[in-house]
Amino acid sequence: MLQALGLSAGSLAWAFGCGSSRPEVQRAAGDDRGELRNWLRDGLARLAAVYPSVHALAVVHHRTTAAIDVLGTSVARGRRDGVVFTVRDAGGVWREHVTNDLSRNGIRAAITVLAGSGDKRAKLAFPPPPPAALGLLRIEDTALHDAVTMIASADKITSSRIVYAAAMIDVDDVTTWSIAPDHDREQRVRRVRQRVTRAAWNGARPVVSELERGWTGELGDQQLREPEVSGVSAAALLQMTPGRFDDGERTIVLAPGVSAAILDVAVRGLFGAAAARRPEVARRLATTTGGASALLTLVDDPTAPGAYGGFAFDDEGKPAAPITLVEAGRIAGWLTRGRRAGHLGPLEAAPSHLALAPGAFTLAQLAGEGWLLEGRVTTAFDPSSDRLVVGVARARELRNGSETGRVFPDVELVTDLAGLLARVDGVGQQAETAVVRDERNGAPLWRSIAAPHLRTRGVLRARSFA
Repeated sequence: MLQALGLSAGSLAWAFGCGSSRPEVQRAAGDDRGELRNWLRDGLARLAAVYPSVHALAVVHHRTTAAIDVLGTSVARGRRDGVVFTVRDAGGVWREHVTNDLSRNGIRAAITVLAGSGDKRAKLAFPPPPPAALGLLRIEDTALHDAVTMIASADKITSSRIVYAAAMIDVDDVTTWSIAPDHDREQRVRRVRQRVTRAAWNGARPVVSELERGWTGELGDQQLREPEVSGVSAAALLQMTPGRFDDGERTIVLAPGVSAAILDVAVRGLFGAAAARRPEVARRLATTTGGASALLTLVDDPTAPGAYGGFAFDDEGKPAAPITLVEAGRIAGWLTRGRRAGHLGPLEAAPSHLALAPGAFTLAQLAGEGWLLEGRVTTAFDPSSDRLVVGVARARELRNGSETGRVFPDVELVTDLAGLLARVDGVGQQAETAVVRDERNGAPLWRSIAAPHLRTRGVLRARSFA
């Protein structure tokens, strides 16, 4: 039934213990941070006797998921540990070795792979250890059970048309250490996601509505409330206008979630590692300063308070700092910070917390003549051709600053990204934040995008599922 409704139930399946994505539980012998730090420093001293540049990035990652749906309520826990040692030889060649064993013997074995069996050590003057990482309260199963039940029970809308209802809380509690001869850094980040899903039949067609919120900090720092949860059910029960949507170029208002999805795919395609691997994209960007609307200023800021994608230092050990990517419509910078999926995957340039500067328009001022695009979003973007296709759950007709009541499901926006951004003539006052937990070979890469409503123009058409 979930497949028929198009639901992504991987996290729910994992929470109930029936999914293949359940991570391996790997217990490290070196849980004490003092011992682990000493083992890492000793290993780096051996590496520094062979290589002029050495670095260690260690991680202890606990994941907890609580979910409730028609099967009941369940809590599942998993853990992954690891360390990646990175070295550069005198010829400038980089090498790295990853192990998931944080015991003394596991770290010694990893060092032997890179430095050989010799026991020579360089004399390194490591800086003093930093203060202990942020102390967060352990989240007990009962607290998770109560929290996810509270979200599910907040819904005040009941209807026989709702055929599936679920709520989920997903917590990634991650402590990382970055140690090199010139620095010793430690951070603990707890990322919390809450999601509500509703599915209802609209005639012979299933309609799925979701709401997701994420932040860093304690479980109770934020909470999905009754108006928001009931709004998810109301969106799923929304009656669609019969007949076919007329294709054509239209004035459109992008809901914050749609704006965020477009910014996310654009930055990853043009500013991230994918662009560097495509010469035609790199050449095009090297010869342009950008042509987006002067109303658009975009910053990647991992230091934003409570940002789901935020951190204190990146996976190369560099302290976090904001990077302005677009300023008043012009390219102003590039993603240079290094990130690894799960802190152990291949190093690549990737966004953390994208924030589009809010504008001066209220939603009523943006809603003139056109269509409001909202709901679940899918995106497809080709950086080579600049072609962008955005699928949305529904399009609401706007006239004279208000909705007409006509709503069409499954509409696509088809355009070129540069043209879409250049035609932006209105930016909303209030930003909303979308969160993404993107898995790469089973390892998560976290990011968030804060964006307001945007008014622009593009070609709309009925979405085809053929």
